[in-house]
Amino acid sequence: MKIHQLSALIALVDEGSIRGAARSLGLTQPALSARIAELEHDVGATLVNRTARGTTLTAAGRTLLHHARAIANHVRRAEADMARITSRSTASITIGASPLAAVELVAPLWTSLQRRVSDVRLSIIEGQFHDLTPLLRDGGVEFILAQIPSGNRDTRAFHFEELITYPMRVVARKGHPKAGSRHLSDLSEQSWIVGAATSRNRSTVEEIFLEHGLPAPRVDMHCDAITGVQASIAESDLLAVLVAPLYEHLGDRIVALPIEDRLRPVRLALITMAGTPLSPEAQILTELIRARSKKLANVSAAKRRKDTAGVP
Repeated sequence: MKIHQLSALIALVDEGSIRGAARSLGLTQPALSARIAELEHDVGATLVNRTARGTTLTAAGRTLLHHARAIANHVRRAEADMARITSRSTASITIGASPLAAVELVAPLWTSLQRRVSDVRLSIIEGQFHDLTPLLRDGGVEFILAQIPSGNRDTRAFHFEELITYPMRVVARKGHPKAGSRHLSDLSEQSWIVGAATSRNRSTVEEIFLEHGLPAPRVDMHCDAITGVQASIAESDLLAVLVAPLYEHLGDRIVALPIEDRLRPVRLALITMAGTPLSPEAQILTELIRARSKKLANVSAAKRRKDTAGVP
């Protein structure tokens, strides 16, 4: 297999046709078809189904596409590393992060990162672990900062480094009819809004109710954007589960209910591909993230001690 053959396969899928793939690579259609044919010959399998309606990948083609994307991303990263060494070009870091991780662990570090890595460009792709996993496998992101997934984790493929834990709170607008509720069972009939799901099967609030043996809550609104979730809570009777950094800055527009039932916390982790080294710039960023996580954890612990002691 050769890089130009794999690039032809990737372009065919991304562009959706022989014509589009050839155009994107600056080739004639016969030349593009020849590269695909050469690749099929080298691997000994049919990769592309050709019909009057277009082209689709076979099972072998889909499997190879995954490896092709990973190889292409690693080649681009190697080229970027060599370019920086030889010509001092701009360093580029692409990571995946949940909204909480982006707000708490990445955004405040931009100035510090610039001091450590001159002429750096940082790209953040927002999402939860299950959204970002394909990008991590393919090398599209160097690492993920997100909530540790519930249930079994593939520790052979991924390395999970827990960074910081945040208590989860049920929140509502100030003056909500249920603002004084102390138990989840009082809220089953209320209207809820959920953000991006932290698992493939259900939202966080649905998982919490299930853990307490309660019927599924009534979810009336889904919104992936945290700003949309915040605005919807503040302007309606919708309830949600959030961590403090995602609503405290809004003042008293959104308040936490005094729920006494235990809510499992959000555990943010640094997630990398097992056995795959990070670029030097990404390693520097992870060092800064670890230091900030430790600082935030210490501040949180001090606040809990103060609250427990009843200090005004």
